[in-house]
Amino acid sequence: MQLKKVVNIMPDDKFLDYYIEMSEIFIPNESSYIVLTENLQLNFIKKKPDNLVVLLRNEDNYKKIIENLAQTHVVIFHSFQLTWGPLIYSIPKKIKKTWIFWGYEGYDTITKSSMLGWQSNYAIYKKTLTGLSKFFYNRLKANFLLNTNNEARNIIRQMDFCGTWVDADYLLAKRYNPQLKPLYFNYYTKELMHFDKMPVQAINYNNLLLGNSGAPTNNHIEALKYLYKIKYKGEIVCPLSYSGSESYVQNVCSLGAKLFGSKFTPLIEFMPLNEYQEIINRCGIVWMNHKRQQAAGNLLFLFMAQKIVVTDKNSPLNITFNNWGLTFFDKSILNKLQTVSDIDLKHNRDIILQKVSISENEAFFKVTNDI
Repeated sequence: MQLKKVVNIMPDDKFLDYYIEMSEIFIPNESSYIVLTENLQLNFIKKKPDNLVVLLRNEDNYKKIIENLAQTHVVIFHSFQLTWGPLIYSIPKKIKKTWIFWGYEGYDTITKSSMLGWQSNYAIYKKTLTGLSKFFYNRLKANFLLNTNNEARNIIRQMDFCGTWVDADYLLAKRYNPQLKPLYFNYYTKELMHFDKMPVQAINYNNLLLGNSGAPTNNHIEALKYLYKIKYKGEIVCPLSYSGSESYVQNVCSLGAKLFGSKFTPLIEFMPLNEYQEIINRCGIVWMNHKRQQAAGNLLFLFMAQKIVVTDKNSPLNITFNNWGLTFFDKSILNKLQTVSDIDLKHNRDIILQKVSISENEAFFKVTNDI
């Protein structure tokens, strides 16, 4: 296994085929791609270039990687898992380390309860005495014992560069590594997501998209109760096809049906990207009620599609959206949807089509290759 100048360490995930394609466009034949898996079977990465290697996640393979870094100048980590620690700590200091911030690994450094409304937190558990006890125990533990992950912080301290397009993500990482340097990078481009090919539909005030997954950090319970409180009369489409426990998804579905009946439509089954985009494109309003960076790809698409975008006032994405000049709202707009300007929504589309072009990533690859 002869590793090249730039080595990418990555999980098996759906955006990495496109990353490999971009990398070979901007710095052809300079990179090796190592996919770390549990069973050597790839479910998402379809490209099999000669410079791609699939390895089991274990310390023997970590040692094999280290032994083959003689020609390597930089190692790029596409997210990281805590089990990668022995590999990361063993990389020689002269080799630079770049971490592309995905989300979960960065947010492992902070208290989980700060990202969850208590009602959505409670919905994770079964409605039994045992479930109630687990909820109170874990909530107290998170609030008062600062249930954060020191290993994630230690790994971040090993990194030289952080690749992200979200300003708040870099600022979070820099708390634990003040020497960390930023690099702009975004997996989501209009070329990958076909943003510019999706037709723009007239705003449908009667269809609202709520959240992007079954993860409790969508804070579905609080959102559904707020919509009921303000007497929202339209349809609510709620994607729940991945992430989240069975109990949480069931509790969200039960509450949605109880409060809104047939007007609540949960999306339980995973579907192809084009079908999913068609469904959400029929929604004129989108409410992502996250207090953490989440649903970023969905939001970029929805801005481009000229939807009314509603976020939590504490969402880290808001900093970047403001810096880009996008128009978005907090939940109070749901009482006065007719006041939203079509001109602002059209301007949102123009901004997204400019900002999420593949050309914006070119500097990341050039800087990486020149290290």
